[in-house]
Amino acid sequence: MQINKRPLRVMFPAECGKTKVDFLAHGFRLWGIPIIYSRALRDEAIDGQLYPIVLDFGAGHHKKAWFDIAATRYKKHLEKLEEKNTVYFKTHMARMDRRKDPRYLPMPQAVSSMQYMNAYQDLRKLRTGRKEFLYDVLAVFVNSDDGLRQKVVQKLNEMTDLKILAKMISHPKLQDRPEPPPEIRGEKLRYFQHLKLQAMTKICIALPGAWKHGGASISFRHSEVWGMGGVVASIRAGTVMKGDPGRLWIEFRKDLADFEDKIREALQDNKGREAMARTGAKYWDAIHHPLKAAYYMAEEAGRTPWEK
Repeated sequence: MQINKRPLRVMFPAECGKTKVDFLAHGFRLWGIPIIYSRALRDEAIDGQLYPIVLDFGAGHHKKAWFDIAATRYKKHLEKLEEKNTVYFKTHMARMDRRKDPRYLPMPQAVSSMQYMNAYQDLRKLRTGRKEFLYDVLAVFVNSDDGLRQKVVQKLNEMTDLKILAKMISHPKLQDRPEPPPEIRGEKLRYFQHLKLQAMTKICIALPGAWKHGGASISFRHSEVWGMGGVVASIRAGTVMKGDPGRLWIEFRKDLADFEDKIREALQDNKGREAMARTGAKYWDAIHHPLKAAYYMAEEAGRTPWEK
């Protein structure tokens, strides 16, 4: 029997409240797939980090896709693959896990707010072809990692000959983290204000965060800056990037030994920077856009063997 490659409908957990899950559901809606919200699937979710999604391909053929959104490459629940007709997608999948199971797959990163989808095309128009920039480098972070963000901000503030906006902000949900030093502390930016500043900056720093020592690497900021056609500077990715896209950012060492040199070299290389910006935007359109994420989940779920 021929199995539909396009799901007839997709069931999501009700009342999830997670942007990564909403982002994916938005992709299925853009595809024209009906969405059904299930309290039963909500009750199967684990720790607010692992969510079941059921794809109905018709003729009694269903696949359950476990969507792991935990911002760590170390925590996973691969025992779920013992269930029949199951696939497992992880946003931060460790490189060492690539060949664990053909049904264990990397998931592209989403964005931090669904409001981004109303803004990214205008932001790309603002960024594309821009000749004059408000800043050379932008790095505004919450104090949510193991100290790298603070070190980067301090390093940038020492580069006084450049136009730089670099500061740390306190987050009300991260009361357990120490306050950043007063000399680099600043006020929180409104979401659209921050996005617009990124679009008007030559280089935006994007760093892992959320979980201390979690080993995640491709953050919301990576995705959002690529989507607007901007330029990212970051450390080497420790997680799998779908499509193995190659050079998408200015890479510096985690110990920051080459940080200043890499930033200054990139600021001098206008053509190279803009080529990288175009590559990042194409990658976001092809991989990270929610419609493409929905296509990807359905394709992988549909091609894995069906079990009776």
